[in-house]
Amino acid sequence: MNKQFFISKSKSTLVTVFCCSFYLTACNGSSNDGRPSGRGELPPPVITESIGSIEPIAVFENIKLYGDSEFITNGSYGFALTTNDNSQITAVSWQQLSGPRLTLLASSSQTIGFDALEAGEYVLQADVTTNNTNRQIRYDFSVQQSQATVANLRLDHSVSERAKVSLRVDSFNNDISTASVIWKQVAGPAVLDFQSQENRAFFNAPAVDGDQIVQFETSVNFSDGSSAIDTSIITINDTQIIDDAYFPNSNIITSEDVFSFNQDSPFKSALESCIYTNTLNRTCTFGTLPIIGQEWFNPTIDNILDRTLVSHDWMGQRFRQYLFESAAGPDMLKLLRGVTAVVISYDVRPSFYWAATGAIYLDARNFWVTPQERDTLNEVPDFRSGFGGDLRFRVLWRYIKDNAPYMPGQNFSSAAREMRTFDVLEADISWLMYHELGHANDFFPSDVWADLSSTDDPLSFFRNNGTNSDIMISNFPLSSSQMKGLAQVSFSGETANTTQGSYFASDIESFFTPDIASSYYSYLNEREDFATLFERFMMQYRLGASADLGIVDTQSNPDFLVTWGQRDRFNHSTIQARTRFTVANIMPELGNIGALQSELPDPIQLRQNVSWFSNIDLREGLESQHSIKVPYRFERTSAIDEMNLHIGRPALPN
Repeated sequence: MNKQFFISKSKSTLVTVFCCSFYLTACNGSSNDGRPSGRGELPPPVITESIGSIEPIAVFENIKLYGDSEFITNGSYGFALTTNDNSQITAVSWQQLSGPRLTLLASSSQTIGFDALEAGEYVLQADVTTNNTNRQIRYDFSVQQSQATVANLRLDHSVSERAKVSLRVDSFNNDISTASVIWKQVAGPAVLDFQSQENRAFFNAPAVDGDQIVQFETSVNFSDGSSAIDTSIITINDTQIIDDAYFPNSNIITSEDVFSFNQDSPFKSALESCIYTNTLNRTCTFGTLPIIGQEWFNPTIDNILDRTLVSHDWMGQRFRQYLFESAAGPDMLKLLRGVTAVVISYDVRPSFYWAATGAIYLDARNFWVTPQERDTLNEVPDFRSGFGGDLRFRVLWRYIKDNAPYMPGQNFSSAAREMRTFDVLEADISWLMYHELGHANDFFPSDVWADLSSTDDPLSFFRNNGTNSDIMISNFPLSSSQMKGLAQVSFSGETANTTQGSYFASDIESFFTPDIASSYYSYLNEREDFATLFERFMMQYRLGASADLGIVDTQSNPDFLVTWGQRDRFNHSTIQARTRFTVANIMPELGNIGALQSELPDPIQLRQNVSWFSNIDLREGLESQHSIKVPYRFERTSAIDEMNLHIGRPALPN
């Protein structure tokens, strides 16, 4: 990464900024051509051959309806719409007219999926708009009572061509964990790079000429000798994609189903054109979509929701619930002043902040409460899975509150159809929001909002003015070259050299502990260093949640015995000054940060040679805790699937 040059700490002083000529916080995981390294290329835009055809179950003049025709209780089903006259569907609204209640969580999409839990007579209606017609269709179907073992292939939905897609099969009335699953595509243009992992499948949607229906089938053999078959349909939308536009140029194909959560928002048009599309190839000015702080010094929740884009309505509803009910909600309203928009979508993974748009993009996995909401999420493994796999150590992290794990959000079985409580929702969202909004207020702190010109834009402002994290790292630099190099392996996918591959946890302890980083992730770059400091301070200050990190060997260490670990490292005496600088520049409303720090817990060591899983309640004499097994996370790496990361996604335009 090119060096950045600063001649003064003053925000009013001209700053020369380069940062690789692109920036999405963080500026990592990207090669010099502006594309994320380690990520497989998307399939080329060529039309593939069809495996077989699927016939519609009904035709309503120019609208074709696809889906299931036989229904039993506890089964999973779906319907999809296309046209037969080369017109394009531009809007859809599904609603249920009669029958036991169905949960339709994608009512504005061409494709819906749902579970039929009760027998009865059902009627669905869809209002369909194409570029030349408006049509209303109705479909009646009957669900029969049944005790048969079912396979539930979830979830019928729509995707953009060339997008990454996931499917999952489980069962309402049998154990999927011990079953064998056979996957088969039975209709539609052949998908690309198909992979299956037990009860999940992943693939790339092909390029298409006109909307196409793809159908998959799973044959499931359960351990009790029973078996079941289920099918699911995916509508592949013929999508306008500009290959050198911002997102496609970074190998990201966005969903066409993202929409303004508040349909009467005065910013609806700007949100839907300036933030998350496959044709976005220019940065919108603040005159078109201002930073929220330019409009409202004390924004309301409705003001924030006016700036929120979602792929499913439930995501906006959960976001509203969080802002209303969380103890961190008032903080978030202040911090959200530093963004132009909030995006919550099933296909955002990992979460990130992007200076080109001034928006935060949040992984919807943090927001689900019901199993039906979870069904709508994309479960494609993060492309960084395996980063750092050739190292002999791991740095683990978690939050602890009241001597118990605070972030169990991903430790829920999808097959068990579990619900999550608001407490879990709050824990999963809060650390993520503090982190991403730390980034946003690094780029656009409160002291610049009044001076932003309507003709300026987020990208040019950043390039002309720099960030507070640049100043922080200049004043409080990290010294360990070994940790900086290793961070590029763990978080950017670089290959470990022979020396790096020989390090054990004890070596990492010797590199890390004399330095002033709050986390391993801090070594990736100054942006993540800055945001992580803020996140960890706020989680302790506002929610009483302590951040743990632990260094462990990965070889011959099945119990994850801790070589070295510490709780609340951000409040260490050698780190407090850089924490004060960071928090004061992101959230000056907190007042005397030094006084607040004195009221927070001092760092405490985890117990050496004790399992990471047993280093939770650190009070002496609690031997019973050694039986506790809790989720753990590698320190901001993607080596396990249950992680949100914040490392680089789209490259900034030149």
